[in-house]
Amino acid sequence: MMNCMKKKMYTTTKFFAAFLVATGLLFSFPANVSAQEPEKEEEEDPWADKDFPYEDELLLAFFDTNQEVSSLQRSTQERIVEAVEQYGLTKERFDQIGRAVQIGALQEGAFSGEEIEAFNQAAPQVTQIQREMQGMVQVIVEDHDLSMNKYRDILNSFRQDEELREYVSHLARERAREKILEERRREAKKKLEEEKRMQEEEN
Repeated sequence: MMNCMKKKMYTTTKFFAAFLVATGLLFSFPANVSAQEPEKEEEEDPWADKDFPYEDELLLAFFDTNQEVSSLQRSTQERIVEAVEQYGLTKERFDQIGRAVQIGALQEGAFSGEEIEAFNQAAPQVTQIQREMQGMVQVIVEDHDLSMNKYRDILNSFRQDEELREYVSHLARERAREKILEERRREAKKKLEEEKRMQEEEN
């Protein structure tokens, strides 16, 4: 009986751990990227002599993708916590049991039979939640005209290259700044057109 329970637990946790490795594709950016003073022009471009292996458009697509994936991951973590707590475990304890299974340390008696049974009941739900997240991540990536391989490739570069991370944040700020300027131009144009119309009506 115990051997069957352990076999089931190892199988379930194997899926769980594999998913964490596969979907740990996340790099944190500031939650809100806002423009600096729109009217302020930089005297010189600090990135003018930098040569990165990705085009700006691709980096911005990655930025947008990662923002959405980050939000999805946070909501997924909340669902996992709720699922685990239904069986009387904390997320921390659930992870500890999962790690023990992975390294073959479960037999050392660090966990009670009740905890192991709770883990066995919660793990399939956690795995299902994570599989759902995996599918949603795929959709998000494709919606931004990226492939998972390209997303991973860029992410790996980001993790290793601080200048590349700073450059993408710079691109996002510049894009936000340009949107502000464009909105102001539209508002100014609309105001001028309204003033012109009023003048024509008065005449």
